Amino acid sequence: MPDSPLEKLHQRFRKRCYEDLAALRAAAAGGDPGAPAAFAVAIHRLSGMAGSFGYSALSRLAGVVDDRLSRGEQPGPDELARLEAELTRVAAD
Repeated sequence: MPDSPLEKLHQRFRKRCYEDLAALRAAAAGGDPGAPAAFAVAIHRLSGMAGSFGYSALSRLAGVVDDRLSRGEQPGPDELARLEAELTRVAAD
């Protein structure tokens, strides 16, 4: 059912993944003082929502990064690369 309420939410989630990907890239690039906060909010939301739509790998990766950020740590480049790859895959799904 392409027009079902659940499918519409799923489409909105995938669209938001593109926005989250932009937030990740902006935070990684630096220069924008608001980017890290926007990234942290996006990651926290992703860690909870992704699993609801069946994207357990994205939920797990976002959860790891969210945990690091909540402890005041910076995620490693490998974690961010895996998160970016999975976020890109889900957004294009």
